Amino acid sequence: MAEPLTPTPCVDDLVTTTKAVGDRLRANILRALKEDSFGVLELCHIFSTPQPALSHHLKVLHLAHLVARRREGNSIFYRRSINVEDRLRTALFAALDDLALDEAVRTKLHEVHEQRRLRSEEFFAATAGKFRDQQALISEAGVYAPSVMDLIRHGDVAPTTALEIGPGDGELLCLLAERFTDVVGIDSTKAMLQRTAERVRSLNNVRLLEREFTALPRIRKYQCVVAAMVVHHMAAPQLFFHQAHRVIKAGGLLVVVELCRHDHEWAKEACGDLWLGFEPRELSDWALHAGFDTGEPRFLAQKNGFRIQIQSFVSRMS
Repeated sequence: MAEPLTPTPCVDDLVTTTKAVGDRLRANILRALKEDSFGVLELCHIFSTPQPALSHHLKVLHLAHLVARRREGNSIFYRRSINVEDRLRTALFAALDDLALDEAVRTKLHEVHEQRRLRSEEFFAATAGKFRDQQALISEAGVYAPSVMDLIRHGDVAPTTALEIGPGDGELLCLLAERFTDVVGIDSTKAMLQRTAERVRSLNNVRLLEREFTALPRIRKYQCVVAAMVVHHMAAPQLFFHQAHRVIKAGGLLVVVELCRHDHEWAKEACGDLWLGFEPRELSDWALHAGFDTGEPRFLAQKNGFRIQIQSFVSRMS
């Protein structure tokens, strides 16, 4: 569903917008939505507020063009509206971000992220042996790997250090090993890393790391980071881009392969997806906000009506 355009700034818009923010709960909701989107029930848990009351507050924020919403199956998720040219809302968000959230709210935010993360991790731990069959339901690595490597070749990236998040069967990792002198594959699920190890055991320049990507030290050491068909499994997709910027060297490249938005709810059950794909503009907006310059996406049509987007982002200086 298309979101309404932000109105042209005027006195009425100023009054409506500031009135919407002028409520403690609504202000805190906007603070919580800084770098992630949440469903209504998740927000009810975070703020210990009954659903009818919370839905009312979200409606006020939506009518003031402060939040955008998207449907995920039977659930509605809310995020901040993103428009860098909207000086009024940008200034309001900046002012809100200078305020600290209560410790209890931060704790519940962490609980929601942990629930999402564990749901994804448990799925892959239980189904690692069926990984290739599950992958084939949507797209196999061999379909998009040539486009990924083409973007890297044309990205003028020094062939030194590369990181792949969630390398699966290791097909793309092997291609990265042909171009970069030091390649790391990272996954939080031991069973999945064991599958990767079978493919790359003979490659001396490849190391595997069992760890959450968000737990990596904030050191800008990689020239290239690849996330192929993994962001829709992540607990907080927006935070992914911020972490990527923290570990990629200035001028380095982030390549993201992702599903475009779709309505195949069965993918959550069959493939462990947390999110039903993303609009290309969503990914580019998140990347831009995190400190990347964006390029033009490429698209590949897939089986079962899926569509893949391949986007590359260049890391700016902090």
